[in-house]
Amino acid sequence: MKLTQNLLYKIKLTLGKTLLVALFFLPQLSFAVEQQLDKETTLFNQTFSWQVMMGISVYSGHSPLKDVKQEDIVDYLSLSLMIDLYYKGFFIQSNHRRSVAITQGAEVGYQLHVDNDWAVDILAKTYISGYDPELLIEKKDENIPTLEGLKEREIGDAIALRYSRFNDDAIFSIDFANLTYWSKANGWLIDVYYNEVFFYKNWDIYIGGGVTYYSNQVMDYYYGVKAEDVTDARSFYDPNTGYKGTFEVYAQYPISKKWSFSAGVTQTYYSNTIGKSPLIDRQNITQFLLGVIYVF
Repeated sequence: MKLTQNLLYKIKLTLGKTLLVALFFLPQLSFAVEQQLDKETTLFNQTFSWQVMMGISVYSGHSPLKDVKQEDIVDYLSLSLMIDLYYKGFFIQSNHRRSVAITQGAEVGYQLHVDNDWAVDILAKTYISGYDPELLIEKKDENIPTLEGLKEREIGDAIALRYSRFNDDAIFSIDFANLTYWSKANGWLIDVYYNEVFFYKNWDIYIGGGVTYYSNQVMDYYYGVKAEDVTDARSFYDPNTGYKGTFEVYAQYPISKKWSFSAGVTQTYYSNTIGKSPLIDRQNITQFLLGVIYVF
């Protein structure tokens, strides 16, 4: 029963925002379908496209939080709904060049400017996964002193302005994101990422890396310990700015017309400012992912 509840919670976190933004775009989608039925033009086909995918994955990787480990089968499973939809500048995209797309959901936005080799978008997306101390303690069925009594660190959703640069099979992007209006975390972050795809036989291999820089407010919300939260297991901690560096390799291989196999490895490094937090146990995290994706 407990495993079922935990799995449902994870599915809710993964799919919830994606489903909400999909519902937000339903009026535009319905209007687009009506246009397609009324006007048989090639122009519409150029301005509207969509794809829905379901991902089932098994992944392994330590949590940076102290005394939080993968122990139950539910810790290794992830079920994700991935939507790619483009209509007259509006988009929902799963960002499937990255393995984190399996667990963090979609990006929703509008293209402010698009050129042959660069673009500027405004978008909303999840930048930080967040965690619920009470749920983590319940899953282990024992106390975790460093987390006991802490409030939930909610998912870090943000509004961002993105600049992207395209070059053959590579893309470089930089996001300037504000968490103030969509998240309790407050503050801002800068996310820089580069990704390039290589083709080998039927394999699509994506190699990428990036750095995410966090403001004081973001660091304080996720990694700080306030005076009222101090215990014998948690000392006071007021962090300054910090960053996270990521390198990843992600590959897809078509099994059939509808199914494809996916695999990935991600190496994450957290700065010393994050590593010194009483809540954090390790600065280097390696994650492995194996899964299948079904295209509707």
